[in-house]
Amino acid sequence: MTSRKLAEIVSAATRLPLLAVPLFFVVGGTVAGAPGLLWALLCALLTSGLSLLYLLYLTRSGKVRDPRGIPQSERVRPLRVVAVLHIAAFLIVTALGAPVELRAILLSYAIATVLFALLTPFTNLSLHAAGVSGAAVCLSFVFGGWGTLAMLLVPPVLWARTVLKKHTPLELALGVLVGGGGTWISFILLSVSA
Repeated sequence: MTSRKLAEIVSAATRLPLLAVPLFFVVGGTVAGAPGLLWALLCALLTSGLSLLYLLYLTRSGKVRDPRGIPQSERVRPLRVVAVLHIAAFLIVTALGAPVELRAILLSYAIATVLFALLTPFTNLSLHAAGVSGAAVCLSFVFGGWGTLAMLLVPPVLWARTVLKKHTPLELALGVLVGGGGTWISFILLSVSA
């Protein structure tokens, strides 16, 4: 197997919906048992579900040519819409009384997508780097030392995106900062208010 093929596999396996949906269920089930899984389902539907439906609409209407690789020039409007979806999801599950850890994940997604929408006109931040670093920070908060092992996923993703020439080192670092930093801020803010 060539390094490019391996990089493609790593990249495909770490797309944001493939990380977000299981993350909701792992966290929801861990912190609240069976009811947490129902909360996780709601979170997944309000974020990944609605985002994927919106992406399908964009693809079918011709507003996005390739849904697996949206060029920087086509990203701003979809990111704004997804940011609004994530903010709305956070407000809905907060009003309904979801577990604080799931609310923190949603808040981190809202923060990250708002920052991506603001920064995308200037740089091509890595959604992959943001997603994997955000998930790793989340798992660290929820599972402590064992969750910190998820940080081991960050370097292979950075390597893969570099091999595929999708991002510069700065774009990868900004992705890690936005995803990991936004998640850290979200968990700190919500744990203080809990």
